[in-house]
Parts: sequence; C-alpha cells; structure tokens
Amino acid sequence: MDKKLPKFVGTINIPGDKSISHRALIIGSQATGIVKVSNLLESADVFSTMNALRKFGVHIIKRGKDYHVYGLVVGGLREYNGTINCGNSGTTARLMMGLLSTYPITINFIGDKSLSKRPMARVINLLREFGANALPENKNTMPFKFLGSYIGLQNDQKLNVPSAQLKSAWCLAALNTKGISTLEERFETRDHTEIMLKYLNANIKVKKSKNKKIISIFGKTPIDAKDISVPGDISSAAFMIILALISKNSTVTIKNVLLNPTRTGILDVLKKMKAKIKIKNKKTICGEVVGDIEAKSSNLKATLVPEKIAPRLIDEYPILFIAACFAKGTSNFKGIEELRVKESDRIKSMEDGLKPLGVKISSTKSSVKITGTNSFKLNKKIKIDAKGDHRIAMSFYVLSQVLNKSFKIKDFNYVKTSFPSFTKTINQLKKN
Repeated sequence: MDKKLPKFVGTINIPGDKSISHRALIIGSQATGIVKVSNLLESADVFSTMNALRKFGVHIIKRGKDYHVYGLVVGGLREYNGTINCGNSGTTARLMMGLLSTYPITINFIGDKSLSKRPMARVINLLREFGANALPENKNTMPFKFLGSYIGLQNDQKLNVPSAQLKSAWCLAALNTKGISTLEERFETRDHTEIMLKYLNANIKVKKSKNKKIISIFGKTPIDAKDISVPGDISSAAFMIILALISKNSTVTIKNVLLNPTRTGILDVLKKMKAKIKIKNKKTICGEVVGDIEAKSSNLKATLVPEKIAPRLIDEYPILFIAACFAKGTSNFKGIEELRVKESDRIKSMEDGLKPLGVKISSTKSSVKITGTNSFKLNKKIKIDAKGDHRIAMSFYVLSQVLNKSFKIKDFNYVKTSFPSFTKTINQLKKN
C-alpha cells in the first residue's frame, strides 16, 4: 500500500496571517498617514474587512503586491449609516463593532448563513460599557442594528472568557474614548492587537503578572503610520506541517511563519506527540516573532491536551484531530467547548466525518478522545459535510491526500475565506 501513497516534499511560503491582516487594515485606518501592508492575506474574510472600512471613507489601494491604507487618524472615520456585510468573517464583525462603537452611527450588521448562527452577545455586552447598543436588545445573532455611542464612555472592565476578538474589540473602542480605559484579562489569548498598537506607537501599556494581564489605553491620542509586513499564517501552516508528519518519506519547510507564543500551541502539542519539527531563522518583524518551520514524517504518540493550552491553538484543533488519528494510543483533548460555537460545531463536524471512516472518536460538551488507527474504512464513496467551515474542509482534504483517496467535501469553497491557494500549495508539494 505504501508504494501507492504520495509523499510531500518541498519548501513553500504560506499566505499572510489572517488575524494580523484584519488588524493591519483596521488599525492602519486609524493611523496618521499611509500604512503600507505587505503579504496581506487576500482572502474572502480579509476582503470583508476591507470593504467595510471603505464604507467609512478609508482608502485602501493595491500597488504591486502591497496594500496602502490611508489612515484617517483616531476618530476620523467618515459618517456612514447603512449595512456592513461581514460574509463569513466573525473577526470582521466583532472588530468592526469595536471600532464603530464610539461613533454616533447606526449600522446594520449582516453575515452569511454560517456567521448568522454565531453568538455575538459577548461582544455587544462588552461594548455597551462604552455606550454602544444593538437592537433588538435580546438578539444574540446577526442580523441586527448596531448603535454607536455619541460619546465614548471611558471604562474599566474584566474579561472573564479567553477571547482575543473581544479583547481587540475593546482596544479599538478604547482608542477613540477620552481618558484611560483599562482591561483586565485572566486568560492568555492572541496579542496581535497589543503588539501592533505598540509598534505604531499608540498610547498603550501592558502589565503582565502571573495570573492576569492589564491593558491600559489612553484614548484620543495619535497612532503613527509605519510599514507592516504580515508573516505567514501558522494556522494555515498547521495543515502543511501535519500533512508532512502523517505521510511517509515527507519533509516540508515553510518559510517566514508567525511564531508568536500565543499561537504556537500547535507546535508544543505536536512536539509532545514526538513530531519531528525544527524551527530555524527566528527573527522579530514589526514586533512579531517569525521563523521557518521544518516538518518530517513522524511516528506520532497520543497525548493529553489540557484546557489551559486551548486559547493558543483554538483554530488548529480540527487538523490536530486528524494527526491524532495517526498517533499510537488515545489522545484526550480537554476544555474545548469554544469549538462548539466556531464557523460550525467543530467537535460534531469532525466526529461526523471521522466515525464513518472507522476512527474511534468520542466527545462530551467540552472534550474529545481519539484513538489512532492503521486501518481506515475506505471501501466506499466518502462524503464529508464541512458545514460552511473552512477548517473542517481543509482538515478532511489533508486526510484524503495522505490516504490517496478521493473525498467528496460539501462546502469546500469556504476554503477561500482563509487559504485560497490551499490545494495549489499541496499540489506543489505532492510527489507521487
């Protein structure tokens, strides 16, 4: 059978990080001057943010391979009372709500079928402290009317859930609020917003202690315009890393990947599973740690993935579940209830796809157990329902490539929301 299986070999670049791409556009819109963004992720989600900003007078122009964002200064967005279509992008929705919460405007927020099922109550409640609101008041999902505040209310808050999007929405609201606002964060989450604001010399202070982090923002102060280089997306790189690890005779090197410690949980877990992974050429660019990742075919061992690491690999669980299918023993993933409210219920989506393939997988509301196998059931046509979720679609595509078996994946087109060149990149590495 091994002779029939492909190997994956080569050196690749991965598209720009999705989280940083959104933030480069949004924070760039508040800068005093022109922000040149290189390696911006050109995906449907990022274009949703770009289109939303343009409605408020932000000029974003592509020159060559770079995007130039013409900053309107903090508080300088043009008045617009209309509709923002966020498409499939929860990041667009939550971060734009944060940005707009301190403007006296009324906006209709809408999204696609998948986004319209995702909960928005947490971000709305957070922004009510700045004087914003959403109507009808008891509505937890899109569509809804979002009402910005006539005067942003300086406030101090505690964030009791691990969510970088909530934290970022708060930061964007605080930027345009007079006085010093503070946020106390109890969980470690992605810190791209804080890093970018510091890099652009915003008036922000971050104080860390063992159990919490306190962010202080002095609002209504200027942000400098500087060039931003977006590193490769580690969440996209994860698919190529695991593709190499679970395939025979494979070695893949991915250049210039984001290695921010709040995002490298996937590497920590894979190393615990005895994956052959090397990090090379580490450097800091625009405040973010970047480097090259080399992944080689490995005999993976099952592991326990504890709750405390979940915020550092929340987007990588679906492809990590695929890796667990090839590991010796039973892997246990704990504290992952947040997966239930992503683009799909990712626990259910993965379970529904893996069980018919003969994988021993079980779940509770907040945990998953997967036992590795040498024998997948591949004797019939395999149909996977990605349920409008790009990461489910890509995870099962990786599995299909490793097993050299064609899968029919419903909603595969959603891959364009984060990694439009996904199949092209795999084909570039594939050696039959």
